[in-house]
Parts: sequence; C-alpha cells; structure tokens
Amino acid sequence: MAVIAAASVAACTSSEPPAESTATVTDWACSDSSISESPTRRLTRFEYANIVSDVFGLGELSVELLLPRDEVALGFDNQGGALSLTDFHVDAYFKAAERVAEAALEEPEHLYQLAGCSESSRECAALALTALANRLLRRSPSKRESNKLLALFGDDFSDAGFEEGLHRVIAVLLQSPGFLYRFERATAGDDVEDDADSGAGNGEGLALAPEALASRLSFLYWGSAPDTQLFEAIERGELSTRADLEREAWRMLNDERAERGVLHFFEQWLELTDFDQVEKDRRLYTSWDEVVREQLASETRLFLRAALWEDDGRLETLLGGRYTYATPRLMDFYGLPIVSQDSNEFVRVDFARNEPRFGLLTQGSLLSRLAKVDQTSPIHRGKFVRERFFCTSPEPPPPDIVVSAPTLDPRKTTRERFAEHRANPVCASCHELLDPVGLAFEHYDAVGRYRETEAGAPIDASGYLVDTDVDGPVDGLPGLVSRLTSSSEVRRCMVTQVFRYAFGRGETEQDSCTLDKLEQQFAASDGGFRELLVAVTQTDPFTTPAPVPAAEDMKP
Repeated sequence: MAVIAAASVAACTSSEPPAESTATVTDWACSDSSISESPTRRLTRFEYANIVSDVFGLGELSVELLLPRDEVALGFDNQGGALSLTDFHVDAYFKAAERVAEAALEEPEHLYQLAGCSESSRECAALALTALANRLLRRSPSKRESNKLLALFGDDFSDAGFEEGLHRVIAVLLQSPGFLYRFERATAGDDVEDDADSGAGNGEGLALAPEALASRLSFLYWGSAPDTQLFEAIERGELSTRADLEREAWRMLNDERAERGVLHFFEQWLELTDFDQVEKDRRLYTSWDEVVREQLASETRLFLRAALWEDDGRLETLLGGRYTYATPRLMDFYGLPIVSQDSNEFVRVDFARNEPRFGLLTQGSLLSRLAKVDQTSPIHRGKFVRERFFCTSPEPPPPDIVVSAPTLDPRKTTRERFAEHRANPVCASCHELLDPVGLAFEHYDAVGRYRETEAGAPIDASGYLVDTDVDGPVDGLPGLVSRLTSSSEVRRCMVTQVFRYAFGRGETEQDSCTLDKLEQQFAASDGGFRELLVAVTQTDPFTTPAPVPAAEDMKP
C-alpha cells in the first residue's frame, strides 16, 4: 500500500558538495585537436527571459511570450547551429526591449540597487550604466562602450530625464549583439574589446577568459547571466583553476536558480516541453482535463526536484525511485488512497516494492505525452526509449508509406492490433526496434493510469530489446528499467545528452576523449547527475575557446 505523508519539497537542501571531490578523473586534458568547432549561440527565449527576470526583478513579465519559439535540434532548443535570426526575431526583440525597459522603470529600486546609488546625477548614471552593461553583456564594458552609453543616456539628470535616459540605454543594450549572442571566445589575458580588462590570466592551462567561464557556468546551471558572486570571484582571481570552477559549480547547483535551469534540461530530455498541449478523447478518458494535465506536469517537476537535490540524483533513482508527489485529485486519478483535503496541496507518496508506480517512466505526464489521443502508442514509447536513452534514431519510413496508428478496435488489445501493423515486411525491420520496447509500457493506458486488462483480456506487457548492449526479454517496465540502469550504452547516452545541452551542439569524433572522461566520471558516481553536471566544467571544451567555424564572422 502506498504510504502518503504531507511534506513540502524544500529547494536545494544540500548546501555542500559531496564528501568526495568530483575529481575522480584526475587528468581532464585531451589532445590539442579535441575541441570541435562551435557556432556562436544566440540566446534562447528561455535564457532571455531568465536574464531579464534576474537583472531587473521582473518575475511576472512574460517576456518569453513575446519572442518566437526556438528551433529544436537533437531534442534541445539551445543548439547553436539551429538557432536562426529572422526579421520576425528582430521585430520581436525590439518590442520586448521596449516592454522590459518600461517595466523596469515602473519599479526602479532594483536598478538603484544594482548601481549602489539612487540620486539623479551624472555619477549615479555612470554607475547604473556600468552595472547594467556588466550584467547584460556578461562582461565589463570598455571605456569606449561606457562613454557611448553615457552619451546615449544624455545630459538631463532631472528625475524625468534620468528615467528617460535609463529607458534608452536598457532598450539599446537588450538589442545589442553583445546581449543577444554568447560571445565566449576571449582567451585568458586578451582584451574583450579595446581597453577592456578581461581579468587575470587563468592557471592550469585554462585558456578561456574568466568572464567567459562565468558566463558558461551561469548558462549551464541557471540558464541566465552570471551573478555578483561570480564577478567578485573574478576580481579576486578565484575563477582561474579547475578547482575554482568546481567550487562555483557546486555553489550554483545548490542555488534555487539551479532548479529553473537544470529542470529545463530534463524537461527537454523527457520531451515534455509542449505538455500543456497534450489532449485526450474525453469521452474515453473522462478523468482527463486541464487541471489533471497541469498537476501531472507539476508532479514530474516536484519528483525531479526531490530526486536531484534531496535524494542522491542518480539515474537509478530517477527511473526507479519509489515515491512521487500528488494532490488529492492526482491520488484519485492514480487510484491512490486520498488523505489530504487541500485540493492544491502536493504531498509525498511513498510506494511499496510491489506497487506498479516508480520513477519517471510510470508518471502520467510522460505516459500521456507518449500516447495517442484515444489509445496507447508502442511506437512513440519505443522511439522515446531508443532516442533518449540509447541515443539512436530509427530510420524514417519510406516516402510511399502512409504512417498511421492501427484502427482502434475495442475487441482487440493493442498488442494484437500492432501485430497486424508490423506484418508489412517493409515496416517490420524498423518496428522490430520500437514496438517490443513500447509494448513493455502496456500496463499504463493513454493517460498513464495502471490497468490489468484491455478488451477483456489480461495485459501482456512482455517485450524485448535488440541491437543494444543489454539485449533480451523484458517483463513490463520493471524489466525495462532494470536493463536501462545496467546498460553502458545508456550511461554513454546520458553523458552525450548532457554534453549536447551544455555545449549547444552535437558531439563529433573530436569529442570522444571528452565523452570518455565524462562517462568515466558518471560511472564513478554511480550515475549521479549532479556530479556529471559539475564534471562538465572540468573538460577542455568548457575551459577552452571553441574554434570558430570557417564561414562565421565573429565581429559583433
């Protein structure tokens, strides 16, 4: 029986790194040719919105809604080679900059706090402009840049003139290439621009300038700009070694902003970005509505939050952790005993070993996302496992094949209908990789509720894996999870997924050494995601400027 206890999910309760250092891998350096070319990355709308929120304190301003959706490649929305810039973007950036500037000046106290002064004077204006440029450009502005910003601000230091000047500067900075693009190629000791001092040179062969390192750290963990503590560490010369990076990485992972940034990775890895658009046939699934859908999304976020920061953050815990968080509405949806009277209160639910709920793969958000509007979909569920856990994509169907789910027939089980679907020899080779994996999910219907029968027959959730390092039969999701957590290919894929997200590009042969070292670290931590996210900061691609693609003009 499920044990349900009222419990709030405290954010980031662990304030210290684990007793053992991340540095299980003692030598992170690879060969000089191990850094792949990487295009300059435009800010995603997720990153844009986070920076605006953090710098101006505009948590309620939905800037994200003003900007175009970002292109997705390899499952993530931050891949540099896929992020375009169109006239639509330019117009949206102009409108968003105006909205942000107006909102920031409605409550200017945050700006004065950044500047460290509040009077309408030239001196305060200069401090405010420098502070704004520092946070928005993610580096110290040069004297030439500071002078240009002050000229843009103007000579009217009355209260009205002060606000008008700040409005102009904010709007211009938010449309500048230095804000909209991540220029992280400055080497240690080089000037960022003109006479701008990029800080002390890095030790231990770290070739990237400290301000660029700070930017990479903050975007990885927070999806946002560096904070004051990172800039203070640069001023003290304490962002110059791999040990410095590890220290700051643990600090940032235990900051509440990490929940926002790190969960963004998991949301995309789990293909839940557009979950608010998932719909079901409500004649067949009468318990499905907007409230359930919203609470299922919250359940997954709360589980991830607990597993990553309150639990050990291991892959095995994410896939096999025997607890979740539910409201009375979700308890009823899942068939759990209802113990709370507050319809909006999420409480922790602990499952016994013999219960069919455990980990991410049995949660309604994922199961309903990987199903059709009126039936389950072994194809989608099998494809998800192949792509997100084994990093392999099946070949697309031939162009002359019309892809459609088997006709819903209440007299037949899903297994029976898909057996007919796989009878076509043209389709069989591909579906052999997908359907037997997806059928292991069959105890869970199209909205994620557990079931023992379908079409009057007992559920057969047997399946099997082929073309993996853990081939063989699986008996439902427990058997599938057991094989996934014991697979070295899955471990390599998890490292690859984090690499793609962290560096905004796909892996190449040149990255093999880096991926080998990250996999070694991931294995040493027994599949710990926190340790893996920290380990990324120790690699050469993180501490070295990426080579510029030959056709790219790097001038902002």
